[in-house]
Amino acid sequence: MNLPEYNPSDKIWIQIETKLNDEILQKSIETMPIYEPKEIVWQQIEQQLTSKIINFKPWRWAGVAAVLAIFISFYLLYNFDNQQISYSEEKIDQSVLINLSNDSDEQYKQIIAFCETENDICKNPEFKVLRTELDDLQNASIQLRNAMGQYNTEPQLMAQLTDVEQQKTLIIRKISAKI
Repeated sequence: MNLPEYNPSDKIWIQIETKLNDEILQKSIETMPIYEPKEIVWQQIEQQLTSKIINFKPWRWAGVAAVLAIFISFYLLYNFDNQQISYSEEKIDQSVLINLSNDSDEQYKQIIAFCETENDICKNPEFKVLRTELDDLQNASIQLRNAMGQYNTEPQLMAQLTDVEQQKTLIIRKISAKI
């Protein structure tokens, strides 16, 4: 409220002071009973004085949130100055690709074709053992290639495949010597 301010003259303050010091008033004050409130009352009064009452009005907070959401969305939608478009091309190093056509696979196919036409050499027990080992190594090679996929990202699998291919080469040499 905006009430007008008024300062009384000094004469009025002097009159009030003399009335307060009047003998009748002083006797009346002395005869008044004195009451002391319990300690808990003072504690509750202090607690109410120190605690702050928050006047929560949800519609105000909702309004503030809506205004902030509008400003943020306008900023994000219309701030195109910082946007950049970039692209890159990846080139595949052919040395990391698995060679799908392997010389030992071709030689394996030739040995199988040879055994279909020439039965005498392929019936030899020593030749049969070598061919069984070669079949097992061929299957292991196929399984390793399938496990690695097109890119040899697993060094352990690549090392195993190298070992299998070397063993296949040795057995193909032994078979070639028998033929």
